Amino acid sequence: MNTKKMVLTALFVAIGIVLPQSLHMMGGSNLGSILLPMHLPVFIGAMLLGPVSGVIIAVVSVLTGMMIGMPPLYIGIYMIFELSVYALVSGYLSNNLRWNVIVSFGIAKVLGMLVGLLIIQLMIGVLGVSFPSIFGTFAMFAIGIPGIIIQSILVPSTVILLRKQLHTNESLS
Repeated sequence: MNTKKMVLTALFVAIGIVLPQSLHMMGGSNLGSILLPMHLPVFIGAMLLGPVSGVIIAVVSVLTGMMIGMPPLYIGIYMIFELSVYALVSGYLSNNLRWNVIVSFGIAKVLGMLVGLLIIQLMIGVLGVSFPSIFGTFAMFAIGIPGIIIQSILVPSTVILLRKQLHTNESLS
């Protein structure tokens, strides 16, 4: 990993920590569940910098957030898996295979949400963690529909713009 890539990875980690905390301070903890702010730097960072940087952004952002109180432990655990899948899939498809940004985002979003649901169900069944039923779990994801819509617009457009500005196809891969 070159210096420029490390610095940009650290920048996206910082955004992944500051953006959710700022929204929680302004609108309460429910605003994070609705707008899903931690997802933005993970997707954008992974698509610009690749899957390894994306996973670093995901894991460090969630763990740091958990240490300072948001997300709570039980949510943070499944978020690490969910966001890591977003990073791996979107980063690999978009950055390594050079697939279309919108297609890469869509596939990663679906797979990450499925993994998130699977992890929640495993936590309920194996660890006895108190989560809502499967229907309640789907409702948890439904609350985030505004955030998914925002991501669907911001992630592809931001990645395309930043690629043009930073020439990431040559210098960051």
